Amino acid sequence: MSAHRIGIMGCGARGRAFAAAVASLDAAEMIACVDEDLAAAQALAGEFGGQAVASWADQALNTLIMATPCLDAATLQSATQAGIHVLVDPPLARGVVEARRTARTAEGLPGRVGVAFEWRFQPLVRLLRAVVPKPRFAHLVTAVDAGPPQAPLSVRDTAWTTPHHALDLLMHLFGGEPAEIVADGGPLPDPTQGPATAVVPPRADALAAELYFDRERHAALTAAGGGADPKFGSVVLDLTDGKTRIRVWSDWTAAEILPLDGRSVDPPRLSGLTLEREGRAWMARAEPDSQALADLVLAFVDADPGGVSVPGAADGARAVALTRAVLAGAASGRSQTLRAA
Repeated sequence: MSAHRIGIMGCGARGRAFAAAVASLDAAEMIACVDEDLAAAQALAGEFGGQAVASWADQALNTLIMATPCLDAATLQSATQAGIHVLVDPPLARGVVEARRTARTAEGLPGRVGVAFEWRFQPLVRLLRAVVPKPRFAHLVTAVDAGPPQAPLSVRDTAWTTPHHALDLLMHLFGGEPAEIVADGGPLPDPTQGPATAVVPPRADALAAELYFDRERHAALTAAGGGADPKFGSVVLDLTDGKTRIRVWSDWTAAEILPLDGRSVDPPRLSGLTLEREGRAWMARAEPDSQALADLVLAFVDADPGGVSVPGAADGARAVALTRAVLAGAASGRSQTLRAA
Protein backbone atom coordinates (compact mmCIF):
# COMPACT_ATOMS: atom_id res chain seq x y z
CA MET A 1 0.00 0.00 0.00
CA SER A 2 1.38 3.43 -0.94
CA ALA A 3 2.25 5.89 1.79
CA HIS A 4 -0.14 8.71 2.65
CA ARG A 5 1.08 11.88 0.93
CA ILE A 6 1.32 14.83 3.33
CA GLY A 7 2.09 18.51 2.92
CA ILE A 8 2.78 20.91 5.79
CA MET A 9 1.74 24.54 5.44
CA GLY A 10 3.69 26.75 7.84
CA CYS A 11 7.34 25.85 8.34
CA GLY A 12 7.99 27.41 11.75
CA ALA A 13 8.51 25.61 15.05
CA ARG A 14 5.07 23.99 15.03
CA GLY A 15 5.44 22.89 11.42
CA ARG A 16 8.77 21.33 12.32
CA ALA A 17 7.11 19.34 15.14
CA PHE A 18 4.55 18.00 12.67
CA ALA A 19 7.29 17.19 10.15
CA ALA A 20 9.15 15.15 12.76
CA ALA A 21 5.93 13.29 13.57
CA VAL A 22 5.29 12.54 9.88
CA ALA A 23 8.89 11.35 9.42
CA SER A 24 8.42 8.82 12.24
CA LEU A 25 5.49 7.11 10.49
CA ASP A 26 5.86 4.31 7.93
CA ALA A 27 2.37 5.03 6.63
CA ALA A 28 3.10 8.66 5.71
CA GLU A 29 5.37 10.47 3.28
CA MET A 30 6.33 14.15 3.31
CA ILE A 31 5.58 15.60 -0.14
CA ALA A 32 5.58 19.37 0.31
CA CYS A 33 6.82 21.99 2.77
CA VAL A 34 4.67 25.04 2.06
CA ASP A 35 5.56 28.56 3.16
CA GLU A 36 5.68 32.04 1.65
CA ASP A 37 9.15 32.20 3.20
CA LEU A 38 10.88 29.77 0.83
CA ALA A 39 14.02 29.75 2.99
CA ALA A 40 11.98 28.32 5.88
CA ALA A 41 10.35 25.80 3.53
CA GLN A 42 13.73 24.75 2.14
CA ALA A 43 15.18 24.31 5.62
CA LEU A 44 12.28 22.03 6.63
CA ALA A 45 12.42 20.07 3.36
CA GLY A 46 16.18 19.64 3.71
CA GLU A 47 15.71 18.03 7.11
CA PHE A 48 12.54 15.96 6.59
CA GLY A 49 12.13 15.59 2.82
CA GLY A 50 9.57 16.83 0.35
CA GLN A 51 9.60 19.80 -2.00
CA ALA A 52 9.87 23.39 -0.76
CA VAL A 53 7.01 25.35 -2.38
CA ALA A 54 5.05 28.55 -1.86
CA SER A 55 1.64 26.93 -2.58
CA TRP A 56 0.03 23.56 -1.92
CA ALA A 57 -2.26 23.80 -4.95
CA ASP A 58 -0.08 21.94 -7.47
CA GLN A 59 0.90 19.13 -5.10
CA ALA A 60 -0.71 15.68 -5.23
CA LEU A 61 -1.61 15.55 -1.54
CA ASN A 62 -3.81 13.28 0.50
CA THR A 63 -3.51 15.48 3.62
CA LEU A 64 -2.54 19.09 4.26
CA ILE A 65 -1.41 19.99 7.78
CA MET A 66 -2.02 23.69 8.44
CA ALA A 67 0.48 24.87 11.06
CA THR A 68 0.29 28.59 10.33
CA PRO A 69 -0.15 31.11 13.19
CA CYS A 70 -3.65 31.98 11.95
CA LEU A 71 -5.96 29.71 10.00
CA ASP A 72 -6.63 30.71 6.39
CA ALA A 73 -10.30 29.75 6.02
CA ALA A 74 -10.18 30.15 2.22
CA THR A 75 -7.31 27.66 1.96
CA LEU A 76 -9.16 25.25 4.25
CA GLN A 77 -12.26 25.41 2.05
CA SER A 78 -10.33 25.11 -1.21
CA ALA A 79 -8.37 22.09 0.00
CA THR A 80 -11.40 20.23 1.35
CA GLN A 81 -13.36 20.99 -1.83
CA ALA A 82 -10.49 19.37 -3.74
CA GLY A 83 -10.90 16.23 -1.62
CA ILE A 84 -7.80 16.84 0.50
CA HIS A 85 -8.03 16.05 4.19
CA VAL A 86 -6.91 18.98 6.35
CA LEU A 87 -5.47 18.77 9.85
CA VAL A 88 -5.63 22.20 11.49
CA ASP A 89 -3.33 23.27 14.28
CA PRO A 90 -5.71 24.94 16.74
CA PRO A 91 -7.37 27.29 17.16
CA LEU A 92 -9.91 26.92 14.37
CA ALA A 93 -10.53 30.67 14.76
CA ARG A 94 -10.40 33.29 17.51
CA GLY A 95 -14.04 34.24 17.30
CA VAL A 96 -17.06 32.02 17.98
CA VAL A 97 -19.03 33.12 14.91
CA GLU A 98 -16.05 32.60 12.61
CA ALA A 99 -15.24 29.21 14.13
CA ARG A 100 -18.82 27.97 13.75
CA ARG A 101 -18.94 29.29 10.18
CA THR A 102 -15.74 27.42 9.37
CA ALA A 103 -17.12 24.23 10.93
CA ARG A 104 -20.34 24.50 8.90
CA THR A 105 -18.36 25.17 5.72
CA ALA A 106 -16.41 21.95 6.23
CA GLU A 107 -19.60 19.87 6.42
CA GLY A 108 -20.41 17.86 3.32
CA LEU A 109 -17.16 18.56 1.46
CA PRO A 110 -15.10 15.67 0.05
CA GLY A 111 -12.11 16.32 2.30
CA ARG A 112 -12.53 16.03 6.06
CA VAL A 113 -11.18 18.41 8.68
CA GLY A 114 -9.40 17.48 11.90
CA VAL A 115 -8.15 19.70 14.72
CA ALA A 116 -4.78 18.85 16.27
CA PHE A 117 -5.57 18.73 19.98
CA GLU A 118 -2.66 16.40 20.67
CA TRP A 119 -3.12 16.20 24.46
CA ARG A 120 -5.93 13.73 23.83
CA PHE A 121 -3.31 11.36 22.42
CA GLN A 122 -0.89 11.41 25.34
CA PRO A 123 -0.35 7.82 26.58
CA LEU A 124 -1.10 8.89 30.17
CA VAL A 125 -4.41 10.42 29.04
CA ARG A 126 -5.36 7.07 27.51
CA LEU A 127 -4.48 5.44 30.84
CA LEU A 128 -6.47 7.80 33.02
CA ARG A 129 -9.52 7.49 30.75
CA ALA A 130 -9.30 3.72 31.15
CA VAL A 131 -8.95 3.90 34.95
CA VAL A 132 -11.34 6.84 35.56
CA PRO A 133 -13.81 6.86 32.65
CA LYS A 134 -16.34 9.05 34.53
CA PRO A 135 -14.47 11.72 36.49
CA ARG A 136 -16.22 13.89 39.04
CA PHE A 137 -13.52 16.48 39.60
CA ALA A 138 -10.33 17.59 37.86
CA HIS A 139 -7.85 20.41 38.34
CA LEU A 140 -5.49 21.25 35.51
CA VAL A 141 -2.62 23.70 36.11
CA THR A 142 -0.56 24.94 33.19
CA ALA A 143 2.24 27.45 32.67
CA VAL A 144 2.08 29.79 29.68
CA ASP A 145 5.01 31.32 27.87
CA ALA A 146 4.17 34.97 28.33
CA GLY A 147 7.09 36.37 26.35
CA PRO A 148 10.19 38.28 27.46
CA PRO A 149 9.90 40.48 30.56
CA GLN A 150 10.65 43.63 28.58
CA ALA A 151 7.54 43.13 26.43
CA PRO A 152 5.37 40.56 28.21
CA LEU A 153 2.30 39.17 26.50
CA SER A 154 -0.83 38.78 28.55
CA VAL A 155 -1.89 35.29 29.62
CA ARG A 156 -5.20 36.19 27.99
CA ASP A 157 -3.40 36.88 24.71
CA THR A 158 -1.68 33.49 24.89
CA ALA A 159 -4.82 31.60 25.94
CA TRP A 160 -4.97 30.22 22.39
CA THR A 161 -1.90 28.07 23.01
CA THR A 162 -1.58 25.83 26.06
CA PRO A 163 -4.85 26.80 27.84
CA HIS A 164 -6.78 26.17 24.62
CA HIS A 165 -5.47 22.60 24.59
CA ALA A 166 -6.24 22.30 28.31
CA LEU A 167 -9.87 23.31 27.84
CA ASP A 168 -10.33 20.84 24.99
CA LEU A 169 -8.82 18.08 27.14
CA LEU A 170 -11.23 18.81 30.00
CA MET A 171 -14.19 18.56 27.58
CA HIS A 172 -12.71 15.30 26.30
CA LEU A 173 -12.38 13.86 29.80
CA PHE A 174 -15.84 14.95 30.96
CA GLY A 175 -17.61 14.06 27.72
CA GLY A 176 -18.90 17.45 26.59
CA GLU A 177 -19.20 21.15 27.27
CA PRO A 178 -19.66 22.57 30.76
CA ALA A 179 -23.08 24.04 31.49
CA GLU A 180 -21.59 27.01 33.32
CA ILE A 181 -18.22 28.74 33.65
CA VAL A 182 -16.99 30.97 36.45
CA ALA A 183 -13.67 32.57 35.54
CA ASP A 184 -11.55 35.28 37.06
CA GLY A 185 -8.14 36.87 36.78
CA GLY A 186 -5.77 36.50 39.69
CA PRO A 187 -2.28 37.56 40.72
CA LEU A 188 0.67 35.76 39.24
CA PRO A 189 3.23 34.14 41.55
CA ASP A 190 5.67 36.45 43.27
CA PRO A 191 8.86 36.40 41.13
CA THR A 192 10.96 36.70 44.30
CA GLN A 193 9.80 33.38 45.71
CA GLY A 194 12.16 30.99 43.95
CA PRO A 195 13.38 29.64 40.62
CA ALA A 196 10.00 28.33 39.48
CA THR A 197 8.68 31.89 39.16
CA ALA A 198 11.91 33.79 38.53
CA VAL A 199 11.04 34.45 34.88
CA VAL A 200 7.52 35.70 35.60
CA PRO A 201 7.18 39.43 34.87
CA PRO A 202 5.09 41.41 37.38
CA ARG A 203 1.59 41.19 35.93
CA ALA A 204 -1.77 40.39 37.51
CA ASP A 205 -3.55 38.46 34.79
CA ALA A 206 -3.39 34.77 35.54
CA LEU A 207 -6.48 32.84 34.43
CA ALA A 208 -8.52 30.81 36.89
CA ALA A 209 -11.72 29.10 35.75
CA GLU A 210 -14.27 26.71 37.25
CA LEU A 211 -16.15 24.60 34.71
CA TYR A 212 -19.43 23.11 35.98
CA PHE A 213 -20.65 20.20 33.86
CA ASP A 214 -23.58 19.38 36.16
CA ARG A 215 -24.34 19.47 39.89
CA GLU A 216 -21.90 16.66 40.69
CA ARG A 217 -19.08 17.12 38.19
CA HIS A 218 -16.78 20.07 37.70
CA ALA A 219 -13.24 20.94 36.70
CA ALA A 220 -10.87 23.80 37.49
CA LEU A 221 -8.26 25.37 35.24
CA THR A 222 -5.38 27.57 36.36
CA ALA A 223 -3.13 29.15 33.72
CA ALA A 224 -0.37 31.58 34.66
CA GLY A 225 2.51 33.15 32.80
CA GLY A 226 6.04 32.05 33.50
CA GLY A 227 8.38 29.13 33.14
CA ALA A 228 7.63 25.51 33.94
CA ASP A 229 8.03 24.28 37.50
CA PRO A 230 11.44 22.53 37.66
CA LYS A 231 9.90 19.54 39.47
CA PHE A 232 6.45 19.19 37.94
CA GLY A 233 6.87 20.69 34.47
CA SER A 234 4.42 23.02 32.73
CA VAL A 235 1.31 20.81 33.06
CA VAL A 236 -0.16 19.14 36.16
CA LEU A 237 -3.49 17.32 36.06
CA ASP A 238 -5.29 15.98 39.14
CA LEU A 239 -8.43 13.91 38.49
CA THR A 240 -10.75 11.66 40.52
CA ASP A 241 -14.07 9.85 40.36
CA GLY A 242 -14.29 9.55 44.15
CA LYS A 243 -12.87 6.03 44.09
CA THR A 244 -9.48 6.53 42.44
CA ARG A 245 -7.24 9.57 42.14
CA ILE A 246 -4.77 10.07 39.29
CA ARG A 247 -2.19 12.82 39.25
CA VAL A 248 -0.19 13.51 36.07
CA TRP A 249 2.89 15.74 35.95
CA SER A 250 6.30 16.27 34.33
CA ASP A 251 4.70 17.23 31.02
CA TRP A 252 2.81 13.97 30.55
CA THR A 253 5.68 11.67 31.50
CA ALA A 254 4.73 10.62 35.06
CA ALA A 255 1.52 9.75 36.89
CA GLU A 256 0.43 8.32 40.23
CA ILE A 257 -2.67 6.14 40.44
CA LEU A 258 -4.00 6.03 44.01
CA PRO A 259 -7.08 4.00 45.02
CA LEU A 260 -9.12 5.65 47.77
CA ASP A 261 -10.87 4.26 50.88
CA GLY A 262 -8.75 1.12 51.03
CA ARG A 263 -9.71 0.01 47.56
CA SER A 264 -7.36 -1.63 45.07
CA VAL A 265 -6.86 -0.94 41.39
CA ASP A 266 -5.28 -2.94 38.59
CA PRO A 267 -4.52 -0.47 35.76
CA PRO A 268 -4.40 -1.80 32.20
CA ARG A 269 -1.06 -2.30 30.46
CA LEU A 270 -0.91 0.10 27.52
CA SER A 271 1.75 0.54 24.87
CA GLY A 272 4.20 3.33 25.54
CA LEU A 273 3.80 3.13 29.32
CA THR A 274 5.58 1.36 32.18
CA LEU A 275 3.81 0.57 35.47
CA GLU A 276 5.38 -0.01 38.86
CA ARG A 277 3.66 -0.77 42.17
CA GLU A 278 4.50 1.50 45.12
CA GLY A 279 2.50 0.38 48.15
CA ARG A 280 -1.20 0.84 47.37
CA ALA A 281 -0.39 3.19 44.51
CA TRP A 282 0.88 2.62 40.99
CA MET A 283 3.43 4.79 39.23
CA ALA A 284 3.03 5.11 35.46
CA ARG A 285 5.72 6.59 33.21
CA ALA A 286 5.90 7.53 29.55
CA GLU A 287 8.85 8.42 27.41
CA PRO A 288 9.36 12.19 26.96
CA ASP A 289 9.06 12.32 23.18
CA SER A 290 6.68 13.52 20.48
CA GLN A 291 4.76 10.26 20.28
CA ALA A 292 1.43 11.96 21.03
CA LEU A 293 1.72 14.14 17.93
CA ALA A 294 2.76 11.16 15.81
CA ASP A 295 -0.21 9.15 17.14
CA LEU A 296 -2.54 12.02 16.29
CA VAL A 297 -1.22 12.27 12.72
CA LEU A 298 -1.43 8.48 12.31
CA ALA A 299 -5.01 8.45 13.58
CA PHE A 300 -5.89 11.17 11.08
CA VAL A 301 -4.37 9.47 8.04
CA ASP A 302 -5.47 5.94 9.03
CA ALA A 303 -8.89 5.05 7.68
CA ASP A 304 -9.48 2.70 10.62
CA PRO A 305 -7.39 3.92 13.59
CA GLY A 306 -9.20 1.77 16.16
CA GLY A 307 -8.38 4.19 18.98
CA VAL A 308 -9.03 7.79 19.95
CA SER A 309 -10.63 9.68 17.08
CA VAL A 310 -9.16 12.96 15.93
CA PRO A 311 -11.29 15.96 16.97
CA GLY A 312 -13.22 17.43 14.06
CA ALA A 313 -14.21 20.95 13.06
CA ALA A 314 -17.21 20.90 15.41
CA ASP A 315 -14.88 20.05 18.31
CA GLY A 316 -12.64 22.93 17.28
CA ALA A 317 -15.61 25.32 17.28
CA ARG A 318 -16.67 24.15 20.75
CA ALA A 319 -13.14 24.74 22.05
CA VAL A 320 -13.19 28.27 20.65
CA ALA A 321 -16.56 28.94 22.32
CA LEU A 322 -15.24 27.60 25.62
CA THR A 323 -12.05 29.66 25.44
CA ARG A 324 -14.03 32.77 24.65
CA ALA A 325 -16.39 32.10 27.56
CA VAL A 326 -13.47 31.71 29.97
CA LEU A 327 -11.88 34.94 28.73
CA ALA A 328 -15.21 36.76 29.00
CA GLY A 329 -15.68 35.48 32.53
CA ALA A 330 -12.20 36.60 33.51
CA ALA A 331 -12.73 40.04 31.99
CA SER A 332 -16.21 40.66 33.43
CA GLY A 333 -16.10 38.72 36.70
CA ARG A 334 -19.46 37.21 35.80
CA SER A 335 -20.49 33.61 35.22
CA GLN A 336 -20.82 32.56 31.59
CA THR A 337 -23.52 30.05 30.63
CA LEU A 338 -22.95 28.14 27.40
CA ARG A 339 -25.83 27.49 25.04
CA ALA A 340 -25.96 24.67 22.53
CA ALA A 341 -24.26 25.61 19.26
